Amino acid sequence: MKFSSMTGSHPNVTEFTRAQRWRRHAVEALIGGIIGAGFGFSVAMFVDKTGFERWTIAELASLGIGFMLLFMGGFVLVMSASEQRWRRLVAFRQPGSEPPDRDSMLAIRRQGVIIALSGPILAAPPILAHLGLGADARAISAAAVLAALAGQTWLNWRLYRTSDELMRQVSLLAGAVCFWGAQLALFIWATLAKLGLVADVDSWTLLTLVMALYLVVSTWIGFRRGLGQL
Repeated sequence: MKFSSMTGSHPNVTEFTRAQRWRRHAVEALIGGIIGAGFGFSVAMFVDKTGFERWTIAELASLGIGFMLLFMGGFVLVMSASEQRWRRLVAFRQPGSEPPDRDSMLAIRRQGVIIALSGPILAAPPILAHLGLGADARAISAAAVLAALAGQTWLNWRLYRTSDELMRQVSLLAGAVCFWGAQLALFIWATLAKLGLVADVDSWTLLTLVMALYLVVSTWIGFRRGLGQL
């Protein structure tokens, strides 16, 4: 998944200067800011229209996390649609690395689809809950979300089966850390809530916290294991 722009064996990829890198970062920040501002404005309009007081912090946070996942997945899909474009991106991010092979590119695209699907799956339930749908519409919506979740789970399994040992270790370690960390935090909070020392929390709040924890942990472990090129 790495590509070298520092050697003569890959003449099609140009080595980037420091000025070019800063300009690229500035353009990325500008594009990200515009997209983020558009998303924030759209969310604010929708939340205000449906009644801001009806939304919980966890529901709003899940919208933010969902947008971040959709943006990340979309970015990966757009950049990996062209192998040459992906090689230039990796050469820009991580000079002195090896070019991705066909299997690596397929895994990258699958990962992009999985990440992009995670966003709507996470954001859909609170949005649907505030649309005032009838019983039949809620049942159909739930079935659609669960179908998308099943498809994403299948893609995750396929990706895990075809990944190299490093990717498998990162996935397993991130899952283990999140499981034990969430279990410990949940037990402590449940104990305090049962004794009336803190307020109880709903299931969506717990889910949002677990998703946020998994994002942080998996990103941190990925960087620690050398997967933070992009």
